[in-house]
Amino acid sequence: MKLLPKIIKHNIFPLAPYCALAILVCALPGCGSMGGTAGRVDIDDEPITGVGIDDVDVRDMSRQMASAILELPLINAAKGPANIAFINIENRTLDPNFDSYNLLSKIRQQLLVNSQGKLVFLDRETMDSIYAERDAKRAGQETSNEQKNLPGVDYFLTGYAFVSKTVGDHGEILAAHRYSFRLTDAETGAVLWEKDYEFKKLGQRGIAFH
Repeated sequence: MKLLPKIIKHNIFPLAPYCALAILVCALPGCGSMGGTAGRVDIDDEPITGVGIDDVDVRDMSRQMASAILELPLINAAKGPANIAFINIENRTLDPNFDSYNLLSKIRQQLLVNSQGKLVFLDRETMDSIYAERDAKRAGQETSNEQKNLPGVDYFLTGYAFVSKTVGDHGEILAAHRYSFRLTDAETGAVLWEKDYEFKKLGQRGIAFH
């Protein structure tokens, strides 16, 4: 037991510089973490990383298209709700991964939220399953409290997306976007309404197009 003080006396001082360094490092910002920071930003205030369409464009476009459709007399002045179905948005952009479903679903969401019951959307994507379910119920294979007729479509909402890209002398990229929507009478095929949403984005050399 008498040797312990000598061991401490002869070994603790060589470790002192390393202890001091460890204390200094842990006092620096980020010690004990992954070294990164994060914070919340406004949903419409995300940074622009390319000249392609982004989430802010999709939300703004959806709001504008929904507002324009709800102002139409054939919708606003109708006695009952109008039945609308999406067909598709033809992709004429330079992006093979263009997500037309995301755009259409955003427009539908805005229309349903703001239509006050003036619009009913028919789920054309699952019509085969709906027909099979209805036929099974009517054949007695499945029970149902009441039988309902499937409503017909009054209007089809469709359109196309077009983007042209121009490369400048110094490598800058100008992308012109055009997203066109139209409302077609399901009985006559007549185009009753059409509206474009257009914008341009300019990027410097090396920026991503998509």
